[in-house]
Amino acid sequence: MGSSAASSSKAACRSRFRAYRHSLPKSSQQARSALIAHRALQHPVLASAQTVHLYWPQIEQGEVDTRLLIAALRIRGATVALPVVTSYDPETPTMEPHRYDGPDALTTSQWGIREPTTAPRLPPEALDAVVVPALGAGRTGHRIGHGAGYYDAFLAGIQCPTIGLVYHECLLPTVPSAPHDVALTSIITERGTFAVD
Repeated sequence: MGSSAASSSKAACRSRFRAYRHSLPKSSQQARSALIAHRALQHPVLASAQTVHLYWPQIEQGEVDTRLLIAALRIRGATVALPVVTSYDPETPTMEPHRYDGPDALTTSQWGIREPTTAPRLPPEALDAVVVPALGAGRTGHRIGHGAGYYDAFLAGIQCPTIGLVYHECLLPTVPSAPHDVALTSIITERGTFAVD
């Protein structure tokens, strides 16, 4: 598939997944997010991980809510990292992991995303797992994000397992992908955990 065709198909997937998210009542989003968090805590990688990179959810966009997962991992004694964007240049999107020290220590980025900008940076090699946001994903491990390229650039230098969180209706057999896209190693929905071959 050519790059323009892949981009067009990705745009169609984004529209479909966003429409599904916005169709869910808030109570359903929270119930599904709680089930996803419970499944994530049972995942063998996260059950033994000492340092986990997560993301702070954009609730107003219907994103899978990770706050229960973040709290449970910290209660377990794990160190949680969240991303901090270090370059907004669309040609060179970069972000880095910073330690999460609680919601009061977060600041809001220019995109409205909560970030631990004043907390210490953690080296990527210290991460035992990266939990990745996605609008949707394919069972092949490819995900559909917002299209800015931050996670693909970040994951290209990561050696640990990567886990995507999506609503089950946004998990398809396959989704369009480009050569620079980095596949996940597993995907968790409210209905199950899916290893990627």
